[in-house]
Amino acid sequence: MTDPRAIDEPLTDAELDEMETFLGSDAVPQDCMDLEMLDGYLTAIVSSPEAIQPSEWLPQVWSEGGRTASPAFTGSEQAQRIMGLMLRHLVGIQRTLTEAPTRFRPMLYMPDEKARKGDRTPPEASAWCEGYMSGVKLRDDPWQLLYDAQDARDWIFPIEALAFGDRDDDFTEWVDSEEKREGLIEELAVAAVLIYRFWQEKSAATKGRGSGARRGPQPDAARKARQRLH
Repeated sequence: MTDPRAIDEPLTDAELDEMETFLGSDAVPQDCMDLEMLDGYLTAIVSSPEAIQPSEWLPQVWSEGGRTASPAFTGSEQAQRIMGLMLRHLVGIQRTLTEAPTRFRPMLYMPDEKARKGDRTPPEASAWCEGYMSGVKLRDDPWQLLYDAQDARDWIFPIEALAFGDRDDDFTEWVDSEEKREGLIEELAVAAVLIYRFWQEKSAATKGRGSGARRGPQPDAARKARQRLH
């Protein structure tokens, strides 16, 4: 069983390899997230306007839509081991966003053929962004506050464009060249940090007002339409 005292310890390269190998093995459903998508997914979860428990987010890791399919673990020890690695990775992402935001970097794969050739073309980043947006979808309505904020709504755009650009006409023109895609990818780290900070500040402001604070009347106007999440 994973030692709870080690939950704050960042994963080693060997442990990342272990988790990556498991996520790509025959023990998991075919539509299981890979390590890149999981990294984006967990980044959204720690950035969420509301807390999300593992019992809710974990099924989405194994299968899109949280279907009943689950991994074929060899036993409880392996299940606890993999879950422990995921939780430590989640905590590591949150600590970096909180304590060292300038060091935060999305975990992106290079396309295999480009990696073999030593090509310096940037990764596609679609899987990371799809994972992030899957995390957003877990709390779709509360995230609307970010879309309603005039400045903050632009921060999530590069994530949406890279997640949906290959199949959504609303975003296609933003990813139809390597130069455009590279520009969006370069924005991902800063965007993720700003979004995380946005929700942290909202949470702090809410706590500062106290539970007894009365809310003023809410506007009757319809909410601003957001760009499609799915």
